[in-house]
Amino acid sequence: MTNDIIPRLYAALPQAKTWIDQYIADRVARARPVSSLGSSRLAACFPQEFLDKSKIVPVARVTFPPVETFGLPEFADIHLIEFEGITFKDTIFIRRDLSYEGLYFHELVHVVQWARLGVDNLLLAYGLALSRQSYRDTPLEDMAYRLQAKFEAGTLQGDVIEHIERLTDEVWAHGQQFLSVPSGWAR
Repeated sequence: MTNDIIPRLYAALPQAKTWIDQYIADRVARARPVSSLGSSRLAACFPQEFLDKSKIVPVARVTFPPVETFGLPEFADIHLIEFEGITFKDTIFIRRDLSYEGLYFHELVHVVQWARLGVDNLLLAYGLALSRQSYRDTPLEDMAYRLQAKFEAGTLQGDVIEHIERLTDEVWAHGQQFLSVPSGWAR
């Protein structure tokens, strides 16, 4: 991790948020509620209202934001990953050639994370983690993969939102210690 990564993460926030908002807006016409999938397994883990508000958009290719253009060139290699899905806020983008409950569950974990942390904090936590470890090993991804495995094994019981929120709070508490803005840096 370079010494200047924290101020560069803060500086990238406005561009990242604008890109995400535009990405969602450009595809909102194809969005449908996750509840329209009719998955009883997802409904057993998430409240109906949550599934109604969370949206899914099929895409030909999952796109990660062009973070290198936001002043974060060390993250450019993330574009080499063939993502199956990605979540921005309450909207899930899934490759249209894929359709399985485990993937939907994984992305719904991210919807909860976005709601719990808010846009700025989620982007900061994600960026900080990416500066320190591989994509798959970042705490928010690791959490989603671990919970997905439990979901697929049938070992998750009941509403999981509170559990995800608690785990997300732990990730944020750990990351916050690194995210103080150096004096003299305007955010």
